[in-house]
Amino acid sequence: MKNKVEKRRYPRVPLDWPVVVITPKGAIMGKTANISVNGLALLLFLETPVIDDEFKITLKSSEGYEMSVTCQKLWSDIINLDGYVYSGLGVRFIKISSSDRETIASIVGKYFLS
Repeated sequence: MKNKVEKRRYPRVPLDWPVVVITPKGAIMGKTANISVNGLALLLFLETPVIDDEFKITLKSSEGYEMSVTCQKLWSDIINLDGYVYSGLGVRFIKISSSDRETIASIVGKYFLS
C-alpha cells in the first residue's frame, strides 16, 4: 500500500486491537478502529456508555504487548459497521509512556512504508 496520502496532523492507520475502557461503573470491552501517536478511535460493545471526559484504557497489541493509557474523550457517536452497531469514541492520549508512544509510532510508520 505505498503512496498512501494522509492529511491529518497525526496520521491514523486502521487497527483492530482489543481494548478495555475503565470507568467508575466497571470495564467496557471494545476494539480499536484506528490509531495514531496522539490518539485513537474506539468501537465499544455497549450502547451509549457513560464515560467521563478523562478515563483510562488498556490496549493489547496483536503481538501481546499491553499498554495502559489515560485518554481524553473528543467525540462520541453511534457507528454502524459491517452490520454491527457500536458506540464510537474518539480519544486523545493525555498520559502515555514514551515506550508505548514509540511502539505506536513504529506501527504507524510501518503502515505508510508498506
